[in-house]
Amino acid sequence: MKQQLKSFFTAYADRFLAGEADFDRNILLKRDHSLRVLREAEALAAAEIPDAETRNLTEIAALLHDLSRFEQFRKFRTYNDLASFDHGNRSAELAEEMRLLDGLDAAAQTDILDAIRHHNKLALPENLSPRGAVIARAVRDADKLDIFPILLEYLAQPDNEVVVLNLKPSPELTPAVLNDMLAGRCPKLRDLKTKTDFLVAKLLWINDLNFRHSLREFRRRDYVGRLSRYLPDTPEVRTIRAAVEARLAQA
Repeated sequence: MKQQLKSFFTAYADRFLAGEADFDRNILLKRDHSLRVLREAEALAAAEIPDAETRNLTEIAALLHDLSRFEQFRKFRTYNDLASFDHGNRSAELAEEMRLLDGLDAAAQTDILDAIRHHNKLALPENLSPRGAVIARAVRDADKLDIFPILLEYLAQPDNEVVVLNLKPSPELTPAVLNDMLAGRCPKLRDLKTKTDFLVAKLLWINDLNFRHSLREFRRRDYVGRLSRYLPDTPEVRTIRAAVEARLAQA
């Protein structure tokens, strides 16, 4: 089933290509991201999830987690959920509307849809099934593992502001965002006002990684060090980075 869904997903995403370079690169950005998240989920599941069925459901959820991104960009020309729709909720709706999971039993469908629906939320709800919680945590981790390379590529050649939600280019941290970060909390999307808010907030993802595999990969790939080269050298940023590096050192 996973291979069939992978073929469907690629063909579905490609239907949104319009032959316009600036538009198409953002469709391809999310198509290729989802395929890489699938690979990240496969590696994570192989390392951390002993049950074969749970691994399979995790991989399906990872593939479909951003299913609504193409519709979102075509309609709104942005990936900012606040300016369009909640892409986790809409991706789950689309998976249901297109009956992509009909080959699975009801419990499996629920676990996948819950993982898709909540992959982009600040925290997971407490009412997920035990298996559903494992799947959701794995998809969240796999998503984060691939978003960092996208950011680093943008920072090396910052010519596509869609990647950073078209936020204001400023070295400042918004006070509400800084307060959350110093307390070790990921800030809310609505509080992000500057590009620096957005980038520094990604460092706090370390506190929301659920598997040792994910922490080890963040450390092995030096995501924190590589991202930090593009951040302002302020006492606040140094404090946040030190806390993040201490957490990674425990992996």
